[in-house]
Amino acid sequence: MFHFSITITVRFADMDALGHVNNAKYLTYFEEARLAYWMSLFPLDYNNIRSVGLIVANAHVDFRAPAKLGDVLTVHIRVPEFGTKSFRMEYRIENAKTRQLVAEGSTVQVMYDYDRRVTILVREDVKKRILQFETTL
Repeated sequence: MFHFSITITVRFADMDALGHVNNAKYLTYFEEARLAYWMSLFPLDYNNIRSVGLIVANAHVDFRAPAKLGDVLTVHIRVPEFGTKSFRMEYRIENAKTRQLVAEGSTVQVMYDYDRRVTILVREDVKKRILQFETTL
């Protein structure tokens, strides 16, 4: 079940020559939802964005229906599973008015130490906070 979501209004810059949202924009929508989700748990310091300690190792999108200029989209996001150094986020994008499924997908985030340039274990406090967030929303 998805407990967290944001809304995005499709802008002209999101469009392609065929009159619908360009496929690459869906990863941007995922990113916007991921940032909002993360900021709900851990406020980010934009002067030191590297403090986040995450890199995207994998991204997958399944396109289900076109979105068009002016559509309001709801991007749902959740964390269904953890690895030792990573966790997976799932996304579901729906037309907010019709509830039609537009796209769905996932990303795998790997915990990363930018100073040492190595992957690191998911900290227990981070995992606990995400699990609490997922069950209390």
